[in-house]
Amino acid sequence: MTQPFDLSGNVVLITGGAQGIGQATAQLCAERGATVVIADYNKDGGEKTVADIRASGGQADFIQTDVRRPEQVEAVATFIREKYGRLNKVVCAAGVLLGPWMTPEEFPVEDFEKTLDINVVGPFLCAKYTTPLLEAVDNGVFVIIASGAGVFGGSSSLAYGSSKGGANGLSMTLEQHLGKRGIRVNTIYPGNIITDMKMSVDIEAARKEGRPEQDAHDYAQANYGLPPGVAKVIAFVISEEAAYLRGGVRTR
Repeated sequence: MTQPFDLSGNVVLITGGAQGIGQATAQLCAERGATVVIADYNKDGGEKTVADIRASGGQADFIQTDVRRPEQVEAVATFIREKYGRLNKVVCAAGVLLGPWMTPEEFPVEDFEKTLDINVVGPFLCAKYTTPLLEAVDNGVFVIIASGAGVFGGSSSLAYGSSKGGANGLSMTLEQHLGKRGIRVNTIYPGNIITDMKMSVDIEAARKEGRPEQDAHDYAQANYGLPPGVAKVIAFVISEEAAYLRGGVRTR
């Protein structure tokens, strides 16, 4: 008899699985029996995460991927189909935050476009190329990591807030398209979580305000959540125990 939240027999694709929330999710899913495929631009982080999973007895692959590039995302789907013959879950965790605290006048157009490409176009491309695989199984789930930024409030970055609002809209629209094809679509809205990306924003704020960098670290330790905590929520959302779940889930 399987244990609650058991993911044995599932092939799980995680974009952005080389660091942060994506990395913690990849490690937890592997612990719970899933075969994990990490697609990330960060080669060193991706290879290390896979090595750690394998060293702990798990099964994982890494494919260096720029989620903005259709041909690279399609190649990931092809790899999974050819090696495993199925794909059960997709977690779109790849993301970037550029231009914190910049005014509209200061914000480089290319950074705005890059943020939208990674945070919105990336999940769209994942849906485009993985939907046929997810439709072919009985328990297909597609998860997009959005944010409270751009959904419940603003952001330090004009581009990030806009992109996460777009990711939320994409997820809600995908639900209409994929639900009728037997694929469950859910959105995760993490709050303030200690990641390299979040801490870089807080450290920049401290510098602008003339405070020591340590202030940002101390505040985060006292008030923010950790990636493994969000990973537990994601692992539940993609599990069969969450089969009745619809829409989004907000975390601390």
